[in-house]
Amino acid sequence: MRHFQNILTKQTMAVAVDFAADALRCIAIERAADGTWTRRVAFELPAAPLDRSMDDSALREFSAKVSEAGLNGCRCRVTIASHLFRMDMAQLPTMNEQELAASARFEAIDRFGVNAADVMIQHAPLPCKTSGRCALLLLAVPLFIIRNATQAVMASGLSPCSIENAACAALHGAELRHAGLNTGMIAFMHIEPQQAVLLLLKDGQLQFVRSMQGDWSIAGEHEMAEDQNKTFNSIALEPEESDGAWRWSSLAEETLRCLRQACGESTWPDRMVISGAPSSERELLDTLKGVCGIDSASVGSASWSNGNEELKSDTWAAALGAASLDIQTTSSKRAA
Repeated sequence: MRHFQNILTKQTMAVAVDFAADALRCIAIERAADGTWTRRVAFELPAAPLDRSMDDSALREFSAKVSEAGLNGCRCRVTIASHLFRMDMAQLPTMNEQELAASARFEAIDRFGVNAADVMIQHAPLPCKTSGRCALLLLAVPLFIIRNATQAVMASGLSPCSIENAACAALHGAELRHAGLNTGMIAFMHIEPQQAVLLLLKDGQLQFVRSMQGDWSIAGEHEMAEDQNKTFNSIALEPEESDGAWRWSSLAEETLRCLRQACGESTWPDRMVISGAPSSERELLDTLKGVCGIDSASVGSASWSNGNEELKSDTWAAALGAASLDIQTTSSKRAA
């Protein structure tokens, strides 16, 4: 009966599920009588690869957590790790919306080398300085990825209402909580274990997108475990911190190349904002500032919602950003 009650009554919670590369994260933010939002529950489970259906044991654990939190029947937004999407920018001749949608689809199929029947393709407009041309961001994700994600969420007792790229979701949350992102030239980077996504914004409007593959899940607990498993007689050939510093330098140098391509030498971002950063956040920010010459800061998504316990890191940025869409919608309706 509780399941049906949640469906038939007005939902006062914003729920999001994030299928990240390193974990499955679920968060529910509840609206109080005075209109404020507090975190009701946040739980993290082992990663659920979306190249196949969720294992029965993992699904039972997911369902148990949803039931324990009293979320059965709630609508939820779903985010998917960025490395599962194909993203690129394209320029096409100026045309009407209907023609543009068809042309963008053909362009994505050709550029990504995918079968039209096997993928979902979306596009978003970008500013274009070339007369008679229009710029687009192309996004494609395999249908089986979407199917496996939605089936897992529905089997757990939740009702999916949207699916979004994790980096885009994190940007939504950052824009809602940091008004400064809507003015000036801002470089926003969302970092996930297998991919970092750079989004360049000018006065809140998306200008440029580039994804950078790599192993960005460093300086975490798994490294400490590996260190403990080393034999007593093993000798390190380099300092302990060199591996992390090298990886962040690689990301910073690639970021610098992307910014030079997007901005040239005349217009440079006012600052860089990072979300999804792992535990070595300080080292990352210092490296980006040193290589790119831009002040860098974290969005601090771990503090975006109030709860009995603080979230441990900014790895919750995508889930919180997705939930923020419902918070923003509700706030707008209240204001109206």
